[in-house]
Amino acid sequence: MKLHKEQHRDIRRQPLFGVLRQAWLWRSLLALVAGLLVYAAFPPPLSGALPLQGSWWLAPAGVALWAALLRDTSPLRAAGLGSCFGLGLFAPLLHFAAVAMGNPIGWIALTATELIYLAVLGLAWAFVSGLPRMRSDALWWASFARVGAFTLLWCGMEELRSSWPLGGLPFGRLAFAAADTPMLPIAAYGGSIALTACLACLGASLAEVVLAVRASRWQTVVQMLASGLLVMVLPTLLPLDTQAQAGTLRVAAVQGNVAEDFEDAFNRALEVTTNHLEATRSVVQETGVGGVDVIIWPENSADLDPRDEPDAAAVVQEAATTAGAPVLVGAIRYVEDAASGRTVRYNDLLLWDQEQGAGEYYRKHQPVPFAEYIPWRGSVRHITTQVDRIGIDLLPGTGGHTLKVRAASQDREVPLAVGICFEVAYDSALRAGVREGGELIVVPTNNASFLHSSEPGQQLAQGRVQAVVHGRAVVQASTVGITAIINPAGQVEQSTKAYTQAGLVAEVPLRTSQTWADRLGRWPGILLELGAAALALTGIVGTTIDVIARRRARRR
Repeated sequence: MKLHKEQHRDIRRQPLFGVLRQAWLWRSLLALVAGLLVYAAFPPPLSGALPLQGSWWLAPAGVALWAALLRDTSPLRAAGLGSCFGLGLFAPLLHFAAVAMGNPIGWIALTATELIYLAVLGLAWAFVSGLPRMRSDALWWASFARVGAFTLLWCGMEELRSSWPLGGLPFGRLAFAAADTPMLPIAAYGGSIALTACLACLGASLAEVVLAVRASRWQTVVQMLASGLLVMVLPTLLPLDTQAQAGTLRVAAVQGNVAEDFEDAFNRALEVTTNHLEATRSVVQETGVGGVDVIIWPENSADLDPRDEPDAAAVVQEAATTAGAPVLVGAIRYVEDAASGRTVRYNDLLLWDQEQGAGEYYRKHQPVPFAEYIPWRGSVRHITTQVDRIGIDLLPGTGGHTLKVRAASQDREVPLAVGICFEVAYDSALRAGVREGGELIVVPTNNASFLHSSEPGQQLAQGRVQAVVHGRAVVQASTVGITAIINPAGQVEQSTKAYTQAGLVAEVPLRTSQTWADRLGRWPGILLELGAAALALTGIVGTTIDVIARRRARRR
């Protein structure tokens, strides 16, 4: 018996055992689990979902777990917990970057960048929650103050990472996990960030409930449950106008499909364009010639620019003639930059009229850094030669954000707000088109490089939220899926399966009024960023003063 005790004592003295006993290690593992819970709230990969994946309520549950773990934590450890939380969230969420590149370099770099924001958020919250009045449970309003402060910091940091640097990356916004939540109508009043605020507030309230139950503070439990219930119920009472205001438009969204060895498919001249011609013919068999006002093809649906290549022009012209309607076709334009003398490219959605041929175009305004162009190319090449895979940079467009289509059923030109591919994740990109008069949102996208990852599902969820933000129907056309028709209430009315050739035909409502979210523009986000910065600064100064004062008191 004595020997057994001595052996047990020796084991406890071993370094590994001592590490495992540390509370911070278990907190770190739980923070990782919290991030995984939030990730699981987002749409699953096309290859298959885990149990409960795609359930929106997992987002506030994960946020609640993380917020509870941050209680009474030092700033340095809070930053570490933020990194663990971010790893659990962004590593699986952004894995589509590795799928697209064929190697993990970009995925690792992108995930590491996003971790910084969560680490800073944890650091800021440690300072703010360390303020004396924030720590006090004797004050009845302290729990409300903590919930409000946490929500403000979360929203401010989300706005920052969604816009800076290089335009930011909105993927992973809590709002985009909430397309199925009953709180969705609030997006029409405050944009995506308002929906994020609801979920962050729910998570912070739930954390307060858990901590109050442990401390037997039942009054706080009742207060937080009541406030959480209000956050869930009040947005559902907001009116949401979704009716047609300027008639309807008959549209066909065409998914031509691309072979899963998509790079080779795009190298085979006209194969992708011909696929979309075949899908258009199938649509015309259903609707008849002139049965729709416009045919919408996806991004990169013309593998050769029909403005420069007669063979490609002939295929697109045949599609327009067969349908008896104009075709919106995605094409890449290569030009020589006058300033630098180098070749650059632009991502266009081109209007091809059945009688006049090539017409106006929308040019993508928000190209994706390190995916469509390489910032600081010379410096980055010293880190990895993968930058050379993008030999010609895609530059941002400088024109308008709408395309006008002559609609036979309307006997007028109908302005369409356009956002190509990742632009659907940016409120501001689509808002510009709506403010220019866009009555319908069109999102051409090419998901071929993401194969069976979660990116197509995430993009569809983003389109659903944006439909409510801007009060417009959304037509998303993809080369391989998911092509969908979304009504102004954010509901998917029709959608295709991935990697199938298909066409969707719908009568979509045209709307002209602007939501409060579009009227307010960027101001809610700016105010949240400023408020979060001011709160974080207050926390740093206040907590530092309090620590100094307590140290002096102990010395006395």
